[in-house]
Amino acid sequence: MIRAKDIARAAGGWVSPETSCGSIENVVIDSRLSVNNSLFFALEGEKTDGHLYIDEVIGNGGYAVVSRGLKRDGIILVDNVEQALQDAAKWRRLQLDSRVIAITGSSGKTTTRQLLTAALRTSHDVFSTSGNLNNQLGLPMTILNIPDPPPSIIILEMGMNHAGELTLLGSIALPTDCLITNVGLAHMEFFPSREGIAKAKAEVILTTEPGGTCVIPAGEPILREAALGRDLSIRCFGEKGDAWFINDDGLCRLYPWDIRLNLQFAGDHNVSNAVSALLMAEVFDVSTQAAIGAMENVVPGAGRGRIVEAGDVTILDESYNANPDSTRACLKVLGSIAGDRAAVLGDMLELGEMAQELHRQVLEEADSLGLKFLILTGELYNSVKSTVVHTALFSAEDWLDALSILRETVTPGCTVLVKGSNSVRLSELVRLMEEDS
Repeated sequence: MIRAKDIARAAGGWVSPETSCGSIENVVIDSRLSVNNSLFFALEGEKTDGHLYIDEVIGNGGYAVVSRGLKRDGIILVDNVEQALQDAAKWRRLQLDSRVIAITGSSGKTTTRQLLTAALRTSHDVFSTSGNLNNQLGLPMTILNIPDPPPSIIILEMGMNHAGELTLLGSIALPTDCLITNVGLAHMEFFPSREGIAKAKAEVILTTEPGGTCVIPAGEPILREAALGRDLSIRCFGEKGDAWFINDDGLCRLYPWDIRLNLQFAGDHNVSNAVSALLMAEVFDVSTQAAIGAMENVVPGAGRGRIVEAGDVTILDESYNANPDSTRACLKVLGSIAGDRAAVLGDMLELGEMAQELHRQVLEEADSLGLKFLILTGELYNSVKSTVVHTALFSAEDWLDALSILRETVTPGCTVLVKGSNSVRLSELVRLMEEDS
């Protein structure tokens, strides 16, 4: 059980004697989610300040961590609320004897976490990150909300777009084991090269407890060197790795197990995610057959490979996010589908000086697939739209304009890939298409 005095002590803050023994049942950063015995961290954001909602939280029987205001019952007064959140999570993590698996990568983190969670739950008590709580706020919240008694295994997803972020998250999570899905070209705006991204991904390895297991893609020397230096057991997936797959006309088999896999997620990139999850599950003595069965039952979430039947049109909903590697992987899936096909593509962000060239490369690939049409939205795609010479092309001002064009253009029986960075809001396009059906 977490008490208010534990949070105050961990964060170096003040709490009244009357409040100090109050029990904390859940931790939130959104005051609307606060109920009796909730602990609300009053963060200052771009749009609002959590300090404005302190009275509401306390009135609901909760407690609030604040950085300004009078000392009074119901609050924990600290110098910095975000730092207090992280310090409290560090304290909580040190109370846990659980194995902690950290998952990161340029893409596929959430899918891999879902697959690994399903596999491990066949024989273990597992607590896992929910939603996209994988940054400097979400990860500490996840740790603080781990239930009592703690599970035997905790899976924590970690996101990053700058060097040093995984060092911070790893110092809070203190993983005993780690898994890196891939090293791709996401967030190139903040890195000088792919090698720079690999070094940033390796930060999670360097915070992993010596003697644990590190599952990494084969052929990544920077990751391997980091794992060797940390005295971790290394398991590699992919060509020339410890495990791999062969996909022959839709019949996918995993090796060295020589076992068939039939995921509800389309694409070789998701099979690769499953192979990495299976390698980690083996470390925890999970039966291969049980793990495969559990992973095959995992259903894609919104924006992450979900198949949406919008009337007589099929949508491949990949609208949650996009980078060059994941977009090309989704285009490969689209290219393997029979019948009429089309795509709605939204800008891929945080690519820096390479942005136009990477968008051009994606359009080259899309233009080679024999699609009925392409709808592009965003300045970057439209700046290189002349790349498309074989496919009917439409330019949209935003997601709403793209929706209007799609409705007017698509024909019955067509399969449409929808893919773009989250801020482009193509998820709204998918939602309205689904509601129309």
